[in-house]
Amino acid sequence: MFTLKTDNDRLLLASPDLRAEIYLYGGLLNRYEIRRPDGTWFNIVKAYDTPQHARESLTEWFRSGKLSPYACRLRHGKYSFDGKAYQCGKFKLAEHAAHGLMYDREFALVNSHADAQSAEVEIRADYAQDDSGYPFPFSLTVRYRLSADGLSIRSTVRNQGTTAMPLADGWHPYFTLGGKADDWSLEIDSSKRLGFDADLVPDGNMIDDTRFQTTSSLAGIELDNSFVLARRKPAACTLSGNELTLSIYPDASYPYLQIFTPPTRDSIAIENLSGAPDCFNNGLGLIKLNAGEEATFETRYHIAANHP
Repeated sequence: MFTLKTDNDRLLLASPDLRAEIYLYGGLLNRYEIRRPDGTWFNIVKAYDTPQHARESLTEWFRSGKLSPYACRLRHGKYSFDGKAYQCGKFKLAEHAAHGLMYDREFALVNSHADAQSAEVEIRADYAQDDSGYPFPFSLTVRYRLSADGLSIRSTVRNQGTTAMPLADGWHPYFTLGGKADDWSLEIDSSKRLGFDADLVPDGNMIDDTRFQTTSSLAGIELDNSFVLARRKPAACTLSGNELTLSIYPDASYPYLQIFTPPTRDSIAIENLSGAPDCFNNGLGLIKLNAGEEATFETRYHIAANHP
């Protein structure tokens, strides 16, 4: 049986063996836990202590941040759309706008349901049009659904304006399997990644990269790359540790996978992206969402204990 609990700032979806905690601040996933054979719970998400902790520190590493209406970096915060130039960005990395405009929004619970097969919640935030460089009104609805198949996350963006809007969507979760990244192995359904310049903005090149086509150790490996998914395997990405394995199943709406190993090496960011970094300029995955239209993006996380 699946259950759900709600309070003023967090939501909890649970089954006897799985739990997910969602903060209304940022609409972010703070915990995705599995019950281990000894009865203890293990959280595979690099978590915040409280919602207030997230409010105070999210922009340090953007752990679990929602990336919308653009993802990763936007070169100098500048872009042109339908013949007009814009300058935007509430947060900057190396002088480039980064990680969108919705990561710190307060979401509201709009729907919830639990039964024998699943538990789910639907939350929503409206873009406040508080960045003059992105004058396009839209709503963002996120549905979290916990079931025996894992945790699915579906994002729906609706253009609430009277003109078309540029759009990309993504997530910025950091995962851990215990210990350090050097103890884990990674497999990615990809043989190519985007070339980046010194500021981690795509430079127009496509680079062959077959290191992770089969399961490979992360020992000593540093990553901050955007992989192009081939969609040849069921899972886009598999992260394996001694005790647990995380598999990620994005649908076709997320053709890119950004992967980053932080200096602490106690987690790894695995980011589903609908468009490449700087897609407002390079056009890689850019969506032109017309007035009144919706775009939906979905991914699924599956965590399992490894059998001896």
